[in-house]
Amino acid sequence: HWKMIKSDILADSKFICTSWDATEVAAIYRGRISTRAVSNGNESDEDTVSAVFDDLLNRLQNHPEISTKIQLFIVDDFEWRPPIDMGMSYGAREDRPPPVIVALAKEAVPEQESERSLTTKSLAVFSTLTTLFTTFAYAVSTFALNPSFFNAIVKENDTTSFPLCLPVFFGVLAISALHEVMHIVAAKKYGVKLGNPVPLPSLQVGSFGSITPLRSFPSSRSALFDIAISGPGVAMLASLAMIVLGLRLTMTAQSFTYFPVVPAALMKSSFLIGSIASIVFPKVMLAPLSQPIPIHGLFLVGLAGLFSSSVNLLPIGRLDGGRASMAAYGRRSASLISLLSLLLLAFYSFNGVSGIIIFWGALVVLTQQRLADIPVRNEVTEISGLRVAIYNTLLVLSLLTLAPFPGGVSSM
Repeated sequence: HWKMIKSDILADSKFICTSWDATEVAAIYRGRISTRAVSNGNESDEDTVSAVFDDLLNRLQNHPEISTKIQLFIVDDFEWRPPIDMGMSYGAREDRPPPVIVALAKEAVPEQESERSLTTKSLAVFSTLTTLFTTFAYAVSTFALNPSFFNAIVKENDTTSFPLCLPVFFGVLAISALHEVMHIVAAKKYGVKLGNPVPLPSLQVGSFGSITPLRSFPSSRSALFDIAISGPGVAMLASLAMIVLGLRLTMTAQSFTYFPVVPAALMKSSFLIGSIASIVFPKVMLAPLSQPIPIHGLFLVGLAGLFSSSVNLLPIGRLDGGRASMAAYGRRSASLISLLSLLLLAFYSFNGVSGIIIFWGALVVLTQQRLADIPVRNEVTEISGLRVAIYNTLLVLSLLTLAPFPGGVSSM
């Protein structure tokens, strides 16, 4: 099969194969894009590479013997080093590695055998149940300073007040569900299979969202980007809307008897939340940090969703932000960004700057989300400038969320 790819698929194509190596399950073909393919000045290098790869895929699909047995990838040559003489390149961009064609057996899928084990499934069930518990605990904690709720639960042992917590509890679960639904919608659009999401508990905001593994290879960096960013992006926008609406409803409320009550310090635990509150509800920002303030439950649902989305957007490994970073900047740059982000997480964790960062950093390490994600079928063609701008904007919003407001305390 590997020889057939060279003789039947690559031969007479615009990818000129100069050398190849193979194992039992994979083969790699090195070479260059034909000068005939790059002669059209109206196309960018990425468009040219994409067109050449599409032609190879079409040849493979029409091959009578190997179309159902082989899948092709085009990636940057990981063994490439910048030469002293930069005169030879496959296109106008001389500072990047040339593309190589990788062939894998069709049955090769991005799933480890250990992921199907009983232990792994048991841990997923345990994580789900723990997330339900921590989410309910978060909902209860938002009412802990409410005098009526506290007296009923603690002094009178009256559990009938617990239903007051349910809107916050189901609201946080709804934000997490929205996050996952958007992943599913985007993945379905591009024909990518997703594994079952595994919820992650949070001691601070109830839920950190879910681990959602990829079970098939995305076709392009654009597809990977849209799948990765759709969940936290939409959840973040919905959370910001809830925060603003929650503040507005608090301002116009006639009674606060059944409202959650939280310390004023919570408003200053985030620069972004503090800035929004300063504009929408400036009076609350004047309160002492320890003063209890009633706040509409919608605000607390939005706060939990905002923090959850923000940590997921960090450019690390297999997180949504790590996948978006890889799609936006390429695998090499994303790996460096991921390493620097992990070092910053470790620094903030050791210095106790943020409870959320400490807990999230531990989960990232324990669940191996720090590792690089699977390749996409076409890793060479870059994404649009608009997509890069969207990710940069969401990343800035996430960093502003995790940074404390001046005069406040660290996040949660």
